[in-house]
Amino acid sequence: MIIYGILLTVMLVLLDQISKYVIFTTIGLHKAVPVVDGFFRLYGVYNTGAAFSILNDHSWILLSISIISTIVISYFMKDFSLKRRPLYSISLVLILSGCIGNMIDRMFNGYKVYDFIDLEFMNFAIFNIADCYLTVGVIMMAVFLLFFEQKDPLSLKFKSNKEEKIDE
Repeated sequence: MIIYGILLTVMLVLLDQISKYVIFTTIGLHKAVPVVDGFFRLYGVYNTGAAFSILNDHSWILLSISIISTIVISYFMKDFSLKRRPLYSISLVLILSGCIGNMIDRMFNGYKVYDFIDLEFMNFAIFNIADCYLTVGVIMMAVFLLFFEQKDPLSLKFKSNKEEKIDE
């Protein structure tokens, strides 16, 4: 049922937004709080770009991409079914939640996203929970498309319908 997908998305977006609010109000910007010393810390920064600061200071483009992505993924939520297509469905929820979480930041924080998860043990970009949703969701969708989509009865039915129309 699509209502479960909507509820999951709302819960994940709320988790993302609450985490950003709590971290921002308690830590602020450019202050570090070690969680696991030398491995993981909370360090608040604003990011005006995408992953690894791609398109830095072109946030209106990123906001436009977020809006379009949210609309497109929302359309695909019509196929949400935890029973019949769990991998596909969860990946849609994660991608949609990540898009909405960062889109909210861009819309209400002057086109900036608040990032705070810093993996100290490697030289990696600081990120947030919405970024985690996007990363895991995209990986899950790739796994689905590469390994399961051909075996999915819904996609086989769709392909056979297309083939029938071509033959007519």
